Amino acid sequence: MKICHINLAKNYSGGERQTELLIRELAGRGRSQRLIARKDSELVKFVGDVERLEIFQTSNNFLAVGRATAGCSLTHAHEARAAYGCLYGNWFNNIPSVITRRVVRPQKKSWFRDRAYRSAGAVAAVSGAVATHIRDTYPDIEPAVVADATSDLVADASAKTALRDKYAGKVLIVHVGTYNDSHKGQLTIIDAAKRAAVDEPTWQFLLLGEGRDRALFEQSIVDLKNIELTGFVDNVGDYLAAADVFVFPSRHEALGSSLLDAMQFGLPIVATRVGGIPEFVEDGVNGTLIDPAAADQLFDGIAAYANKSPTVSAMHHANRNQADKYSASRMADSYEAIYEKVLNRQAALPQANLRRTPSP
Repeated sequence: MKICHINLAKNYSGGERQTELLIRELAGRGRSQRLIARKDSELVKFVGDVERLEIFQTSNNFLAVGRATAGCSLTHAHEARAAYGCLYGNWFNNIPSVITRRVVRPQKKSWFRDRAYRSAGAVAAVSGAVATHIRDTYPDIEPAVVADATSDLVADASAKTALRDKYAGKVLIVHVGTYNDSHKGQLTIIDAAKRAAVDEPTWQFLLLGEGRDRALFEQSIVDLKNIELTGFVDNVGDYLAAADVFVFPSRHEALGSSLLDAMQFGLPIVATRVGGIPEFVEDGVNGTLIDPAAADQLFDGIAAYANKSPTVSAMHHANRNQADKYSASRMADSYEAIYEKVLNRQAALPQANLRRTPSP
């Protein structure tokens, strides 16, 4: 079996991290793989050392992507546009496909997307909320739910100590996510920080990430000393190890793999009750759920955990146990089972029915 992963994203964010984790786990199991990515892909930089992985970089053109699937046993789409590449791979090379959907927001109607989904051998959803959205859109498709994995981040003890020393006497409140307020809701954090500058001067907010809204955020925090845009950092694990609270006020979210990483470090979480988040964060058990764009609720949620009460200790334990359920190994087991099922079904089809040509 040669698995062909397709990811046509330019930047490296949560979905690309999950693609990398799956590729690495499958490589460790001896699987032969191919990655089709665009020429300016950031993901390619992260998987260049993976053994038994062919990397094809193409123009952002679905015909070129479809042709590049030749010689593979199965294609796996890891983001929205990749599904079209899978469709052309099916048309040109008779290759069955698996599509992973990571979003819950409605999309414009598309004949090509409908064909891609209905032609797929299997469709996977990263949360129950996404699975519900798929069923609503395609009642004839029953998606498998395959949650994302923790990134298995590590923390350096000396780096953690250095961060705690740098912010001595501070309550460290960390967020990890692409700088995109329409998705991740960072302006809600900034509004909470404005109140904290007056009411809770020991709170320090650190926003890890990068993205299109950096300039907007910089303008919004120009007079604040209690919030920093750290940008993209390689040592996210050190920051999570040093943190006291993790905040995740997304406006919409399929799952939010950064939540799983925060759970791995046992952090109490304040997150919005949107999309798949309530499937992983249980209000009052391992975090607090709030409404989107509710800065006061975010502030109050942080305040409940800033004092390091016995409740926080219980949440440390609950979140570490929760994170153990979401390993890259578990994710790869689920996808391998899907791959085998799709390929067995393909093998059972009459050979005369395999050849397809693109519809007009």
